Amino acid sequence: MKIALAFLLVCLTGCGYQFGSSQFSSRYSTLSVPYASGDFDGSFTNEMIHHISTGSVFQYRRVGADLILKIDLVDFDVENIGYRYYRNKNDHLTRETIPVETRSTVTAVFSLIDASTGYEVLSPVEVSATTDFDHDYYSTRDQINSNSLGQLTDYDEALDASKKPLFFNLAKKISDYINDSW
Repeated sequence: MKIALAFLLVCLTGCGYQFGSSQFSSRYSTLSVPYASGDFDGSFTNEMIHHISTGSVFQYRRVGADLILKIDLVDFDVENIGYRYYRNKNDHLTRETIPVETRSTVTAVFSLIDASTGYEVLSPVEVSATTDFDHDYYSTRDQINSNSLGQLTDYDEALDASKKPLFFNLAKKISDYINDSW
């Protein structure tokens, strides 16, 4: 069984076989990624371009591409998922709970547009990605510890830091969907 699988793999890669040889892949080979709607600082668009440039069936082009990847970031949600008991000034536990773990979710709607005709080649698809992060609820901004394996001290800093892996996950899902559809 292992020999047959190895033989098949060698044959498919050795003779120039390419996955995704549909009618679309013969017509389209390049892809442009304009600024995503709702991406206020450009960090998601940058991550998407990186994924298209490094792991896509398409060659990325800033201008003059066959296809345009239109992306709208439509929702960004934050949900507390982990709690601990609050300690008062005397370091005694109280009955109050405070959030210490949060889940960020971002949702995007994307489609592929033929650059020459303006028609949709891939109808709009909705994709969501999530990431979880830990934080202390009552801390100052200067207490961030970037070497703490995910434990960040300030909620706002932790939320900002979580956007990089969140956008990475979303860009990967979109890129994988496009590659699998082609």
